[in-house]
Amino acid sequence: ITRGIHMSIAKRILGMAKRLSVKKEVAFTGGVAKNKGMIKALEELLGDKLRIPPDPQLVGALGAALIASGR
Repeated sequence: ITRGIHMSIAKRILGMAKRLSVKKEVAFTGGVAKNKGMIKALEELLGDKLRIPPDPQLVGALGAALIASGR
């Protein structure tokens, strides 16, 4: 059941990504990037490995902090 959910979400994400100019190298950030099943589903559908930072759940907050600091 969980694999089906992961694949369904991954297909939806990739459907939205096709509307963008997605390059071969894709970063996966946010708390969901810690979900091994989601990573596997996305990598399987992409046909490539995702780039995942060590603490993906912090990326949005770090970006917001940089914007707030004026950088």
